[in-house]
Amino acid sequence: MEIPQQILVVDDEPLVTRSCRRVLSEAGYKVETAGSGRDGIRLALRKGFDVVLTDLKMPDLDGMEVVRTLRREQPATAIVVITGYGTIPSAVEAAKLGASDYIEKPFTPARLLQAAAEAVRVAAEDRKKHIQATLVKEVLRLASRDRCFGASLTEKGACVLSGYPLSADAKAAIADGDIAWIEKECGDLSAEEREWLARRFENNAS
Repeated sequence: MEIPQQILVVDDEPLVTRSCRRVLSEAGYKVETAGSGRDGIRLALRKGFDVVLTDLKMPDLDGMEVVRTLRREQPATAIVVITGYGTIPSAVEAAKLGASDYIEKPFTPARLLQAAAEAVRVAAEDRKKHIQATLVKEVLRLASRDRCFGASLTEKGACVLSGYPLSADAKAAIADGDIAWIEKECGDLSAEEREWLARRFENNAS
């Protein structure tokens, strides 16, 4: 049985939150709502959601701050911005910060469902990337600290990683010592991880 995707709707207008809850719930999503930006952030950080839909104009907290906080604290959560005509430039700015989409008020049920479905897809892709990045870092940490594992990986290459659910590109990057690819896809490396990869690169180059 497939687990329903969890969506949080953050808006200070009860009519909007009620309408979104009804439409999204009927489509099979599990929906919760928050009536302010601060409540939305608290709920999102406490429970975690696949998707957060947030209004930009709220009296207690600007919706841009909701976007910034969630992109920083929960980067795998997809964000859809709800905006009025006058705040479209802000919605575009929110997209630059990482929001996957924005919908203009008043919006139709079809537009809401379209945005939600795309956000769910984005969230799933982001989770896959996050999981892979975590696994890559775990392999590098082990290789740099465990001499036996590090030596085996150096000697035998990517075949040692056959038991890890990593992409072919990730395995090749580790085996080849491709620091640039790994930092682009997985984030900054520790000094010892960079040193181990540099040795791998030198071994392959010689």
